[in-house]
Amino acid sequence: MPPASLAPTLKSRIDRALYSAPIELALIGLILLSVLLVFVEVGASPDFPGFETILHLQNWLTIIFWIELGLRGWCARNKLRFLRNYWWDILAVFPVPIQFPILRLLRLLRLMRVGILINRNLNRLSPALAVGLGAQIGLVAILGVIVMAGALGLYLIEGRDNDQIQDLGQALWWSLFTLVAAEPIGTEPVTPAGRVLTLLVMLGGLTLFAVITGLVSALMVQRLRSTMEFRTMDLDELRNHTVICGWNRSGIHVVEELLLDPDLRNSPILLVAEFEETPEQSLKNLNLSQLYCHTADYTRIDVLETIGITHADRAILLADTSRPRSDQDIDARTVLAALTIEKLNPAVYTCAQLLDRRNDVQLKAAGVDDVIVADEITSHMIAASARAEGSIAVLAELLTVQVGNQIYKLPIPSTWIDLSFWQAVDKLKRTYDALIIAIEIGHPKRHTLVNPPSGYRLGPKDQLVVIARKKPNINEL
Repeated sequence: MPPASLAPTLKSRIDRALYSAPIELALIGLILLSVLLVFVEVGASPDFPGFETILHLQNWLTIIFWIELGLRGWCARNKLRFLRNYWWDILAVFPVPIQFPILRLLRLLRLMRVGILINRNLNRLSPALAVGLGAQIGLVAILGVIVMAGALGLYLIEGRDNDQIQDLGQALWWSLFTLVAAEPIGTEPVTPAGRVLTLLVMLGGLTLFAVITGLVSALMVQRLRSTMEFRTMDLDELRNHTVICGWNRSGIHVVEELLLDPDLRNSPILLVAEFEETPEQSLKNLNLSQLYCHTADYTRIDVLETIGITHADRAILLADTSRPRSDQDIDARTVLAALTIEKLNPAVYTCAQLLDRRNDVQLKAAGVDDVIVADEITSHMIAASARAEGSIAVLAELLTVQVGNQIYKLPIPSTWIDLSFWQAVDKLKRTYDALIIAIEIGHPKRHTLVNPPSGYRLGPKDQLVVIARKKPNINEL
């Protein structure tokens, strides 16, 4: 049996119960019943046979609401915050003497709580649905309070003095039309209090118009923004583009380097991940005209076909953290996507980021060109910096296109075949002030020879790995 200190306290159990879905749904029903009873109270005569029953039922509802609010206040950790959040609910259930029927309109304020509770339970059911309908539900709640308060208020104030307000139904239509038109429609108030109420309804209508305009504008801007961001129709037209599958914190730097590379300036970049929010805000200082985003699961064949992977030049697979997953699941998705990409487009250059080196075997078998384990690279750079002080500055310069020298790969000019490595170094250094640091040997199996012997003879399928401030023009060599 758990210790008493670990057992849930009475206060915590009540707090959880108050915020549970069944209690909140029951509360929604009771609030709507209370609002309906307000209409019946105002519209019915005291001589009505069931009038006393209605009053008793309303009193019992008030007691229930007081108990509910009292328990919420007792369970609240911050009482001041509770008062800030529930002050209109407290005002709505304040005991009203029957001699002041106009004060019964305060009960309508609890309709605002109905909107909040509906949104909360929609979020439990479907967060996407709650985001889409949240603002509309709040707007309907405000609209209901204004229309009902205007109708009941005008009926109570001018029901005897205004011949055009004979029943509650006419008052409701007047309130709705006045709210929409922002001017009295159907009748003019004849009492000072009625004129003040009309002015408040008109102001509510003007505010409502501004809110609706804002919501519609926001929706249109969001749709336009989505169209500009994803540009779905353009995906079929992408050619020779770079596809980045998955997203994590290093993705920003990868995209930044690609966008700033002069050789890739006109090459489109397509980001594919299960984005909660696309990353264009983090790249707003760059030219994003060649950047595309697509929210989808990149491990699916239909998604890869949609983004034109068969026409892509490069595919970069980042360790995807756009959704919470274990490291093993992240690597498994990377391997699955790499296998699918290589199957659909064997000619594409593929670079994959792994979290665990042990998963490298599957990627190499799939034909992935380069595999990077970020933790290993970082560890090697730290060790190199400790071993040769200041070397990190050299590595940092070579690994970015934004400053100084960069690393480039060049094919062997036909006139250089069978030259010695040292002769090639001398020629390139004299012509372009570029330094050859490695030879990528393409036959019989691709591998890189760093700092090869000076007498190594260049072959027709070799490629030069050079350091230069800008890429040498191989056609001029």
